[in-house]
Amino acid sequence: KDVAKVQGVRSNQLVGYGLVMGLNGTGDSDKTLQTLQSLSSMLKTFGVTVSASQMESKNVAAVMVTAELPAFVKPGDRIDMTVSSMGDAKSLQGGMLLQTPLRAANGQVYAVGQGPVSTGGFSAGGGGSSQSKNFPTVGMTTNGAIVERDVPVQLVNNGNITLSLSQPDFTTASRISNAIDSQFGGISTARDPGTVLVSVPSHYEGNLVAFVAALEDLYITPDQIAKIVINERTGTIVMGANVSIDEVAV
Repeated sequence: KDVAKVQGVRSNQLVGYGLVMGLNGTGDSDKTLQTLQSLSSMLKTFGVTVSASQMESKNVAAVMVTAELPAFVKPGDRIDMTVSSMGDAKSLQGGMLLQTPLRAANGQVYAVGQGPVSTGGFSAGGGGSSQSKNFPTVGMTTNGAIVERDVPVQLVNNGNITLSLSQPDFTTASRISNAIDSQFGGISTARDPGTVLVSVPSHYEGNLVAFVAALEDLYITPDQIAKIVINERTGTIVMGANVSIDEVAV
């Protein structure tokens, strides 16, 4: 479990375009055309017709919303979102993100996000002076997105599952294959330094979760390269495994 993962278990990136409302005069200026156009389009859906030239957007900011859809999440689960200003807004502090569809690379909506934006910084000014800390134009909406569609995960391909090593290494891949074969018989093959193919035994075909859990519990010793890191500033020397010292002259 610590050195490899089952191929196919991965997250997916989502992105969306939305509006953050309720800002205290720190939103986009009237020069940000996409904010004005978005406001006008949104109001039309509620039966209010106002042209973009009649609006002021200082309490509104156009934002890009990003999120990561983990593997095995189901519709109704909640995930976090990152909200980033794309105009000239000064701060998103205290804002509320309106309902924003989050799409994957295939263009389909996999989650819908809405909620208050929490920023990790602030920006304040008065009397000709100003002070800012961190980045007030980027914030988080914790558990603000609701998953609407899950991503099918295919773990078995032609009766095999594939283990991907986090750090490809010939020796480690061989040790993984030997550990699997010693436990379950000759069912694995180290295809390359980063991949080990494992055939699913017949008595585990209906219980793949138990088989993967049994694989994850196997113990191996990952190979370590002989590496030395020297910090010249502090004089610290860190050595990895298999480092030996012979006759030297300093």
